[in-house]
Amino acid sequence: MPNALSRGIFNLFFGAKRKPFASLPGPQPGILGTAGDFLGASPWDVCARYGREYGGVTLIWMGPNPGLVLNDPALIAEVYESPRRMEFEKGNISEQIRPSTTDDTSFTAELRGDWVQKRDMEPTARPWAAESLAEMVGPMQAAISESVDALLKRDAIDLAPDLRRLTFDAFSVALVSEKLPDQVFEDFMLLAKAADARIQAKLPLKFVKPPKGFEEAKARFYGHFVDRIREARKRQGSRAVDVMSSYLEEQPGIDDQVLAHMLGGTYFGGAFSSSVTLVGAFHQLNKYPQAAERLAAEAASLVADGPLTFGKLEGAKWTEAVAFESLRILPAVRVMTRTPSKDARLAGVTLPAGSMIMITNQHLHRDPAHWPDPDTFKPERWLDGGTTRDPLGSGHFFPFGRGPRACVGADFAMTFLKTALATIASRVKVHVDSTEPFEEGFFFGVVLPKGVTGKLVARTAPSSEDVRVRSA
Repeated sequence: MPNALSRGIFNLFFGAKRKPFASLPGPQPGILGTAGDFLGASPWDVCARYGREYGGVTLIWMGPNPGLVLNDPALIAEVYESPRRMEFEKGNISEQIRPSTTDDTSFTAELRGDWVQKRDMEPTARPWAAESLAEMVGPMQAAISESVDALLKRDAIDLAPDLRRLTFDAFSVALVSEKLPDQVFEDFMLLAKAADARIQAKLPLKFVKPPKGFEEAKARFYGHFVDRIREARKRQGSRAVDVMSSYLEEQPGIDDQVLAHMLGGTYFGGAFSSSVTLVGAFHQLNKYPQAAERLAAEAASLVADGPLTFGKLEGAKWTEAVAFESLRILPAVRVMTRTPSKDARLAGVTLPAGSMIMITNQHLHRDPAHWPDPDTFKPERWLDGGTTRDPLGSGHFFPFGRGPRACVGADFAMTFLKTALATIASRVKVHVDSTEPFEEGFFFGVVLPKGVTGKLVARTAPSSEDVRVRSA
């Protein structure tokens, strides 16, 4: 808490601005407002603490500017799901990441602009998306098995970067039918690091310069997908099982560059969050070995008579429960921001246009008033009606956001997560060196686990070559 002098200086200069917000609880502001609470601390931990201390809404001050932290499901629904959602735009992350992504995706589009049209164009939002996604399970299983075989040859792995590459490769197989060259992955990571530098910058964005080689990397990355699309157009009559081919078959008039931008954008929208969720899942499974063995047993039964299918995953209730519990207890995205495009009434006060609204799931995902044993990894809570009580996108469970602007790739991500969990658990035991809570950093708006190291221990399972042949 700021000292008396700091609080006094804030009140001297901005006391009049505080009066309209006197009805709301929150920490006492000092010279920096309440921004000092966030210095050196994870924003999701601060927001969760506010939820415990002040309830569903907390008044904060970013310097002299008021803002809100929301931990109330009803208020969050008002911002995300009600007709009033059009008043609240995505926070400044849209501007922060725009140079690395493109304006052809819904990721950075404004609700007041062409967001609806761009979202409808996204591959995962097209009418044929569900049918296409079902076809991707076998190819993703084969790609993940191949990655597992490579990791098995190493004495030690660092789960965050290694599962990130596994995820990137599985996404690539689903999107364009094959793993991409190392250069494409390196270009992707350079673009992501450039965006992350803007997200975490303490200076105005105009002073944040892109890294060396940024423009060349961006041209190569998206250009690679343009080349793939042009090659696919020449292969008439030999449709591959991938998102790109499905899109070209269903909408052949799509512009090559627009489709390339959407395919490339899929990695930014899901590769980091999906891989982080896998890290959290295997870390918790090491802590609760009975849950891990139950997953391994179910996974083994899923692949015993052939490759994975979408139908098999639909019936894999324990695998799904592990995925949901991982998303609950260690969600990859824990703080989302919104800002009113004009002065807006919310929580009984009028927020000026441009105010910061921070929406967090960290507290609600572990709210003891809602979840029994909230800090314990218990996949069984999702069985026997658990997914009906707390479906994705509901008040106390929204790892992909809520409402119409929730992650457009949520179904793709869930299919990948279940495929990855089942494939990995059927083939190896993921041994983690320590089950103590790991340090959490921040990268590209996503939690970054640090120091989660270990190794893979083989189970009796078919090789990746066997899986590939059987899924062909």
